Amino acid sequence: MITASVLLSVLKTALCFNIDPVAWKSWSNDAAGFGYQVVQRPSDVLVSAPLAQYSQNRRGEIYKCSGTIKSCQKMQIQVPEFAVNMSLGLTMTSDPVTQSTMACGPTIPKDCKSITMYNGACFQTSRSDIFQSVVPLCRTEADIAFLLDGSGSVIKRDFTIMKNFVKKMVRPFVGKDTQFAVVQFSRLTKVHYYFNNFFSSGRWESNIDGIIQEEETTYTASAIEYVVQNVFTSARGSRPNVKKILIVITDGISHDRNRLPNAADLAKRKQIVRFAIGVGNAFHNYDAKQELNQIASSPSEKHVFQVESFNALEAIRKNLEEKIFSIEGYSMAVATTPQGTLTIVGAPRYKHIGAVLTVRADRIHKIIDPFLWHFQTGEYFGAEVCAMDVNGDSYTDLILISAPMYKETDSEGRVYCHELIHSFPMQTLTLLRDASDNGRFGSSLAVLPDLNTDRLREVAVGAPLENDGQGCIYIFHGEGGGRISASYSQRIAGAEVQSGLKLFGVSISQLSFDHSGDNLPDLAVGSNGTVVLLRSKPIVMVDATVSFSPNQIPTQNIVCSVPLENMAEICFTMKAPSSVHTARIDYTLILDATRKVPNNRAYISDKQRETTGSIDIQLGRQQCRKVKFSIEVSCQEMFYNRIKNHIFKKTLNPIQPSQPQQKLGFEINCGTDNKCVDNLKVDFNFSRSSEVQVGIDELLNVTVSVQNSEENSYNSQVILTYPAGLSYRKFTSLQGRIECSSLDSEDGLLRGKTLCAINKPIFKSNMEVFILLFAQFISLLSFSGNQDHSSSSEFYKRKLIDVKYSIFITIERFVVCLFCVRQRKNDIILKALNFSVVIKVPVKLGDKDIWADLSSLQIPNCQQLDTDERVNVTDFVSLIQKNKVVDCNVASCRVFKCSRFMGRLESKTYKISANLSSGWIEQIGLPSAKFLLTSSASLEYDTNQYIFFSLEFDPHVACTTAQIETVIEVYPEPDFTKEIVGGSLGGLALLALLTAGLYKAGFFKSKYNEMINEAGGGADPGADGDAATPEQLT
Repeated sequence: MITASVLLSVLKTALCFNIDPVAWKSWSNDAAGFGYQVVQRPSDVLVSAPLAQYSQNRRGEIYKCSGTIKSCQKMQIQVPEFAVNMSLGLTMTSDPVTQSTMACGPTIPKDCKSITMYNGACFQTSRSDIFQSVVPLCRTEADIAFLLDGSGSVIKRDFTIMKNFVKKMVRPFVGKDTQFAVVQFSRLTKVHYYFNNFFSSGRWESNIDGIIQEEETTYTASAIEYVVQNVFTSARGSRPNVKKILIVITDGISHDRNRLPNAADLAKRKQIVRFAIGVGNAFHNYDAKQELNQIASSPSEKHVFQVESFNALEAIRKNLEEKIFSIEGYSMAVATTPQGTLTIVGAPRYKHIGAVLTVRADRIHKIIDPFLWHFQTGEYFGAEVCAMDVNGDSYTDLILISAPMYKETDSEGRVYCHELIHSFPMQTLTLLRDASDNGRFGSSLAVLPDLNTDRLREVAVGAPLENDGQGCIYIFHGEGGGRISASYSQRIAGAEVQSGLKLFGVSISQLSFDHSGDNLPDLAVGSNGTVVLLRSKPIVMVDATVSFSPNQIPTQNIVCSVPLENMAEICFTMKAPSSVHTARIDYTLILDATRKVPNNRAYISDKQRETTGSIDIQLGRQQCRKVKFSIEVSCQEMFYNRIKNHIFKKTLNPIQPSQPQQKLGFEINCGTDNKCVDNLKVDFNFSRSSEVQVGIDELLNVTVSVQNSEENSYNSQVILTYPAGLSYRKFTSLQGRIECSSLDSEDGLLRGKTLCAINKPIFKSNMEVFILLFAQFISLLSFSGNQDHSSSSEFYKRKLIDVKYSIFITIERFVVCLFCVRQRKNDIILKALNFSVVIKVPVKLGDKDIWADLSSLQIPNCQQLDTDERVNVTDFVSLIQKNKVVDCNVASCRVFKCSRFMGRLESKTYKISANLSSGWIEQIGLPSAKFLLTSSASLEYDTNQYIFFSLEFDPHVACTTAQIETVIEVYPEPDFTKEIVGGSLGGLALLALLTAGLYKAGFFKSKYNEMINEAGGGADPGADGDAATPEQLT
């Protein structure tokens, strides 16, 4: 079969769809911030420069840029005196119905005592550029009532501090649009000042100081009900449509706490915001905290304050001041729903993360936050919000919320698309991202008109920091069902639009008009100092078809050496909806495109398979071109050709099929009845092994046979499926012409599949083919393109083969571990398995126990078998004396079974410890010897599922058994009697000999004479001259 296809493509289709990336017009200006906001109008473009400081107290300018004038003109706006440095143009928007534009400046400072607040002013201009007076500020009025606890539990000093807190709270707002009322409660409720007489005397501070504490019991619920019903009334000065605040300050648990829910509900129905300030130690218990939560508005963490003393009231006053008078609405959009309008307000600094508030006319609101989508601190969620009507039915389908500072590993910024159902934003349908890092994707959002003629609107997203600050914008197409495509259709880089652009995409006009006169919308995009206008290009929808003459390749009575002549007719039709009426198409026809030259079988002339041409087509009219080509007839193979048509000037709609195909089939010869009844029979067998040894076997050979015993079979194929984890390797055709392709399992769940074409296109009658496949298969299925099959056909075969997984286990002395010491070539993945370790320990030799306390012989995590393993050896003494080994061959052994589920690369240690006895050693009869007490450990596993594998040449891989040997050495008991007696007698003899020697030497006599001589020679003579007498010597 020869297949011809027309591939309609466009130059740079991936990067440029239907917006020309080159600036059609551009305007530049040196004013600071020029291009920050852009509003396109039917005949011109308004551009803001909010940072332009043209006087000491004036900041912000608006420019009008027209296509007929190269430079932009500054618009004259009368700014009131109070609008000091308002940054006019920081926000600009336009009404698509009236085409009026509003420009606002939100940075007019307003200093308060504790904080600096910022007001704003807005100016509205019509189509005739007439600016109306300043739009009135939204009223920030508030009616605040203080409800003071004057019960006896509050000491006088703390009650005075409480009154000082009220004065400090009121003082910054004197002369503003805020009214106050002061009420004290204990057993009864007493109003000291209503809203309409608080400032009447002019001495309001003295009046507060003069409030005297009641000092009775506490009835908080009754006081709240009284204030709601009697203070917040128009008769007492409370104003409608202003913010109402009730601040309750109390230090103890009330006596009517059971009425607090009703009192709080009464205040809620009147839309009174309640703050509860709890003081004193009474609020350290659970009941007191619950009472505070009942008093305050929801959520309680934002409206309840608990402090130890009144000294913290100053910090609470500042917090309350910020909560009451904060200005919300960094970004805003208005959605249209069947239930009415819905205001969408962005607060990107909310809790340092950001949030979006949706408010309906009946004040029902809902907060959208990014918590469900992995929020980030500082992501600026809600920096831009946009309401999008995708299908143009006048109702909003999506709310787009940007978080331009959300950081990811390869990008910065994202846009959330929320579906709007019954006026409430639901789950995120699409998450839009950019294609590079540090781009601040989502800094600007704009809903565009239908650009691709599918009657669905598009979205433009700015990323002004992409490409080192040059900037980009992205175009996303709308989809059916009120959705938006998650993939962008076009990325327009600032560097391609115009050289030198910075921060391209910082703003995008929300409205698009035709400025170029081609009846197509143009897009205005702002950058730092420059605004550009981009043109959209016409969309072309073209159908391409291919037909052949003859429309089949003959299979009968052909001469394979003679080429067949054929004719291809290519037809193009441009159809509605198209925005142009004529188009020129340049095409290139490539025959047999899947084959490399010179292996192509289809050619136009002299092996030349390509031809080019051009054709002009008109809307709704078919234009055709004929191309003659030749086919080298092969009785063994088929051909494939592809026609490619490139359109350079117009833009092809991407929703149109880009590759329509027309097949040129082979002639089917089915005889006179025009019915080809085949009879296919398939079979296969495992020709190499009767089992699969995973980790050991490299290949499993499968021999497949296919037989057709009746008429020709066309496009016959065989499908072989195999389990996940096994892969197809190759095939060998033993007989016949076979082509196979394979798709192995990628997720581990689906089965792998190999598809083999049998003698394609014709598997003739009475033919049989054999295929040798190298893989592991379970089932085999055959089929053909014939409409009729014989009832005796056998299309399906399924066979089973045993599978055993090789295990890599080594037992070392005292350690059992599962590991693979050497990776094999096929890199097998080790898995966990169940097995048992059987440990045998000798416990009795003859009738003597080997261990002193046999009951202490235990192995943790192992189960002792009921009976010991005994031996019938009687002459064990001679065996031990000969082999010097005591093991289970000569001794009775205790058997322990340790069941284990072990994962890959895990290890487990089993310890054998007990005290040995000496009785069994004595019966051996050896006075001294050294022998081994040997225990054994062996593995048991499911041999039907696993097979043990060991590399015999690697000594580090042990077998499935191991010996645990303990060396025992026996010594005779020592007898030292002979040595002691002999040593004693020898010592006495030596002493006698020594004494005799000294005597014979005259040692004792000479010593005595020397003492006598010394005594005589040293005596003094007497008085008469005679010598001394012996008595004198003594």
